[in-house]
This record gives sequence, structure tokens and C-alpha cells, in this order.
Amino acid sequence: MQTKKEILVALLNVLRRIVISKHKKETFAALQVLKQGRAEMVQDFLDHKPDIYAPSFKYEDSPALLSLAREKYFMMWLSRHWQLFSHEATFFTDKQKETEALFATVFLKLLGKWSIVKTDHAGQLNLGISLVKDMETVLNQFIKAGEKSELMRNTLEITLDKNRVIFDREIKKLSEQEV
Repeated sequence: MQTKKEILVALLNVLRRIVISKHKKETFAALQVLKQGRAEMVQDFLDHKPDIYAPSFKYEDSPALLSLAREKYFMMWLSRHWQLFSHEATFFTDKQKETEALFATVFLKLLGKWSIVKTDHAGQLNLGISLVKDMETVLNQFIKAGEKSELMRNTLEITLDKNRVIFDREIKKLSEQEV
């Protein structure tokens, strides 16, 4: 699996090839959106956003839940890119359909680097957006299930401790009665 840095470098290489094409303004806008997305991620880290840092403490004893929380953040980050692209496309009123198609291709390539979709055909945009949203939902459900299982484990441990104490009391009572 590629690192996040390798993925972003590969995406930038794809965009550089597009720059040579006839869509220079749209490509520049796409690059700006990608830059803004990266800047927002960096700012989230600098601002110590709870979505990033809280899971590190909350799930320190559960590497699986910590991993799910990280993936959830990246799914939200990816989803945010399409919102930025959609907003930016409104500024290209004369070529809005072409611009949206270009943005869709770039967005799908970004999703492809995370192995979410395997196509960059603009017609698959709705599928890509749905998959990201579904992944966010599923990750939330997994995290909640993990938290619930942790709660159930704690309840079980308390019940076991309580029963052990009650059992010891009863044994003590019975041994005192026999003496």
C-alpha cells in the first residue's frame, strides 16, 4: 500500500499532465482545491482538532479502534474535497459542465489512490461520493460497536468482581457457622 505522501505526489503528477491540456484555468482551480484540502488537514493538526487527537487518547488501548478513527478522519477529509470542488465549479459559469467533469476526474483519481474506486470516469462520480459517505458511516458504526464492546467488557469485569466478593462473603459466613 502506498503512503499518503506517495499518493499525493502521484495525484500531482496526473494534474501536471492535465495542465498541458486546454483546461488550464480549470486545472489551476483543481490544484487550488487540492492545496486547500492539504492546508485544511495541516491546520486541523495545528489547531489540535479533537477529530485527530482525541482518538489517540480515547483508543490508546485499542489499536483497531484507533485505526478506524484515523480512517474516519481521512474519509471526512476526502469527502470535503468534493465539497470544495463543487463550490469552485460555480465560478466557471461559461464552462461549468466541463469544469465539473474535470473536477470529477481529479476527485475520482484521488479516491482511486485510496483504493476506493478503480475508475476516473466522471460518470462514476456519484458512486465515488456514495462510497466515501458509506465508508464514513460504516467506520462510525464500527467505532460505536467497539466502544459498546469495551463498555460491555467493563460491565462484565465489574459483575465478575462483584460476584467474587459475594461468593467470598458466603464462603466466610458458612465457614464461621461451621466453627
